Amino acid sequence: MKKLIVSFALMVITLASYAQVYKMYSTRNYHNQLRLNTMTGEVQQIQDDGQSWIICSAREISGDKESRFCLYETQNMWTFILLDSYNGRLWQVQYSTQDLDNLFCIPINKDELGSDNEKCIFSIQPLTSMYQYYLINDNTGDMWKFQWSTKGDDYRWIEKFK
Repeated sequence: MKKLIVSFALMVITLASYAQVYKMYSTRNYHNQLRLNTMTGEVQQIQDDGQSWIICSAREISGDKESRFCLYETQNMWTFILLDSYNGRLWQVQYSTQDLDNLFCIPINKDELGSDNEKCIFSIQPLTSMYQYYLINDNTGDMWKFQWSTKGDDYRWIEKFK
């Protein structure tokens, strides 16, 4: 009996630690949620009828750091910002209920703004415009202003404050 209890306890601990890798994000469409793998950056759209689609494939293949990636909701109900909080890379993530052509994950910032980080150092804060945000290095205080857009690549940009 003791072995059974110990085995069960180990199984629960293992499952609980595995579950921390995934974070669910509610959307304003109550039939859909986004599931983020916080170690790899993979984003999956999950409908309440059980259907699911991968919006973003893994951004970090090794995936060895928990809570590395996070999603930020924008004022546009279909758009989230994916942040790699270790190096400052950003992606615009869009889910859809219409068709698969409207699911996408587009880079806003492809360049790493920090490297060799062992912890989360980047965060974002919204500006007055629903399309613009600050990207902040919480260690150095360096700041960038960036914009996401549904109009195309020319409208997505990032620039550093001097």
